[in-house]
Amino acid sequence: MKIDLNPSDFNSKEQFVRAVLESARNAAHQSWDEEFSDRSKSIEKEVAALSKNELTRRLVKLLSRSNRARAVINESTRVKAKNLRKKGLDVKEIAVELGISIPSVYNITKG
Repeated sequence: MKIDLNPSDFNSKEQFVRAVLESARNAAHQSWDEEFSDRSKSIEKEVAALSKNELTRRLVKLLSRSNRARAVINESTRVKAKNLRKKGLDVKEIAVELGISIPSVYNITKG
């Protein structure tokens, strides 16, 4: 990307900087629009090539995915899980208390 602006065409440094930033922003928008347009066309072609049954199967699979977020397991959560396990609490109870999955509790407390 090349911005052809001459600093001597502007009255102040601030005007020049604003013009350069505006040109860069416009170039970025144009690049984004071109990329999105190409991606959109390729998706349309792919969908058009699918049979009705295949398209339905893919959509059902996509829409049936859960949108749950992964739990953030930081060092303090690990320490709490290990301490609760040493106290003799059940893995399920630890998972509920800390808001993490049972396999995560097993992974943290193994060894």
